[in-house]
Amino acid sequence: MEKYLKELIIYHLKQKLGRLQQELEYTQEPPPDLKILSYSVIIGYIDIVTEKEITSERITKWRQLISEGYKLTIVVPKDEKLKITEVLWKEGITEKVSIGTYEINLFLP
Repeated sequence: MEKYLKELIIYHLKQKLGRLQQELEYTQEPPPDLKILSYSVIIGYIDIVTEKEITSERITKWRQLISEGYKLTIVVPKDEKLKITEVLWKEGITEKVSIGTYEINLFLP
């Protein structure tokens, strides 16, 4: 189920970033899930996180990417934004990470 959710989010991100002359490619060793390219140059990474995927290994990888000078965007469920902000604050990397959110709404007649 999480795989399909990530695919849906990636589809929408590609649509949005395509208008900004940026491309998304899958990384060979996730996390992070995607790299942002502009004219074939890596300008940042996007990591799509579900509720169960906030682990110390993932945070270590985020810290490594930030130390290499890359821009990092983390996309989390809307309900988890506060939790991930607290985790990033404790790790001391809050100001170097952008946080995006997603939410799925179903409307039935």
